[in-house]
Amino acid sequence: MVLTKLVTGVHIGMSFALLSCYALGSPAIPEIQPRVPAFGCPANDQPGPARLQTGETMPAPVEPRMAEQIAYYGAEHSPGVYAPKGWYCRAWDGSNGSVLVVTPKRIEPPYFPLPMITGPAVMIESSDGGSSGRFHVAIVAARLFPLLGSDFITRVRQEHLVSDSLFDVEPYPNDRLEYLSDRFVEYTTPANSTGLGTDGMLEMSELPVMGLTIVNLAADVNTLIEVRVRLPAGLMPVKQAIVQLETVCVQLPRGCQGLH
Repeated sequence: MVLTKLVTGVHIGMSFALLSCYALGSPAIPEIQPRVPAFGCPANDQPGPARLQTGETMPAPVEPRMAEQIAYYGAEHSPGVYAPKGWYCRAWDGSNGSVLVVTPKRIEPPYFPLPMITGPAVMIESSDGGSSGRFHVAIVAARLFPLLGSDFITRVRQEHLVSDSLFDVEPYPNDRLEYLSDRFVEYTTPANSTGLGTDGMLEMSELPVMGLTIVNLAADVNTLIEVRVRLPAGLMPVKQAIVQLETVCVQLPRGCQGLH
């Protein structure tokens, strides 16, 4: 595992500066931002493709040439995510949280159990600490945020509803982690490796996964947010733009909707 902690690095500086500009209304952000189309995604076993939200767009504070290649995908009970324009999306939600996946090809039924994705994808997963999602929250906290989450982890372990060994985890050895704060990490799972990037619906592949994981243990809903981005090498600038946008979104109480 390669582990670094950024304090004044360019990446975190840019991301937090962007967040601060939105929070404080700084004139450093131009008044006119690029906007991208917004699509509503079918959820669970709903049929049909994503639907363009008539008259609705989302701000995308990135370079205009990057914004031209991006759209925003959302669902009623799931946080939304930026992804390449023209792709397909589907969401799932339940008592534990939600997941929304955007792929270049439509995901065909059956939709349960959740399909495994072998190719490019962008996904956002939300786990609720106040419901059955607390087990996943506690396991991820044990792996990435053991000090911050120690009380929460202990409470969930003491329920004895899942195997105690699930909480005896360590960071994946091949992942490269950059802690942006004590509750927020950016990572890369290399190609042909298992790690945080494949700890979900994405199977190991020849493409690396860039991801973001942020935890808010004071919240019962959306306690844990995980974003995974796996795009072809030719879309590297688009991948970086999506990660830049999502780095801001996941820190806002309303997610990307807070960019309005």
